[in-house]
Amino acid sequence: MFDWAFDTWARFGDQIIVGFVETFYMVAVAFSISLVLGTGIGMALSLCSRGGPMASPLLASPLAVVVNIIRSVPFILLLIIMAPVARALIGTAYGIYASMISLSVVGVAIVARLVEQAISDINPQVFHTARAMGVSRFQLVTEFILVEARSPLILGFTSAIISLIAYSTVVGVIAGGGIGYLALQEGFYMWNQPLMWVIILLMVLAVQIIQLLGSALARMVDKKGKSRKS
Repeated sequence: MFDWAFDTWARFGDQIIVGFVETFYMVAVAFSISLVLGTGIGMALSLCSRGGPMASPLLASPLAVVVNIIRSVPFILLLIIMAPVARALIGTAYGIYASMISLSVVGVAIVARLVEQAISDINPQVFHTARAMGVSRFQLVTEFILVEARSPLILGFTSAIISLIAYSTVVGVIAGGGIGYLALQEGFYMWNQPLMWVIILLMVLAVQIIQLLGSALARMVDKKGKSRKS
């Protein structure tokens, strides 16, 4: 029944493994950059917005415009726009390293909005309590915000990783490497449907595992938080 899958793996197994390694390497690097920059921008968007605990519209408004612009540009067009930037930075507009630049840009925008939403959902009483205690801005972030929003943040980061995996398959259009390039070159152009289905099934399995792990971690930290409060 699954002879086609075994035959496909026998022919393309090594290439599939290399493709997935390249894909997850790109995603890991892009998410690491997005985690740092996107979290900082997301906090600024939420905390510095009008009515926020650190209200500064002059900072929040330009950041919001930039994030909205990045998220509004279709990723395939973003790859084309960022090609000259990649060539200027690393000397080439193709390959996994060039793709990391575009993935990082869109990842920062994704994480920023997810972090902004997670912080906006925090009970306002938390900020009133922190203000009454006279905590510093650093303490507000580390001891109140990150503690109260840890579960939504984990779920948001999980969604960001899954989004980056999806975006990483698009870079194959410009010879960006990864599993998307293999699917395009050998699966679509050569019309190898068995290979396409093997790649799709493996991608679905990988995304399901990541989602399950993220959800389980979010539930775990949420339970720990509730037990400490009680």
